[in-house]
Amino acid sequence: MPRKKKTETAELKTEAVAAETAVETAVKPAAEAPAPKPAKKPVEKKAAAEKKAPAQKKTPAKAKAPAAPKETVKVQYGGEEYDLAEIKKAVEADCKSKYSGKVKTVEIYVKPEDRAVYYVVNSEFSDKVVL
Repeated sequence: MPRKKKTETAELKTEAVAAETAVETAVKPAAEAPAPKPAKKPVEKKAAAEKKAPAQKKTPAKAKAPAAPKETVKVQYGGEEYDLAEIKKAVEADCKSKYSGKVKTVEIYVKPEDRAVYYVVNSEFSDKVVL
């Protein structure tokens, strides 16, 4: 092999070093560049705004809540009609006058053929109300 001249070797080394440097500079800024950090002040303002926002949202939500529909239940039997709300009031009044304990449960049985309502309080006391 013939010997290369020192100048050719120096030029090749210089070109190789320049190529490596170009590759390193092209790669390093992308790899070493730190990701931008989010600013702290906008986050704090956003958190403060979120704290205030739910309180403001609750008030209109309560005002916009739909009202429950009025419910009427009637029992028809043998040409007669009985309103369930009136039956409940009659049972409550009768129960208060005859039962002195604390009322936890009330079971109401409507028997239109007898024209009566039977009720049981706390599985202890029972009676009837004539319709």
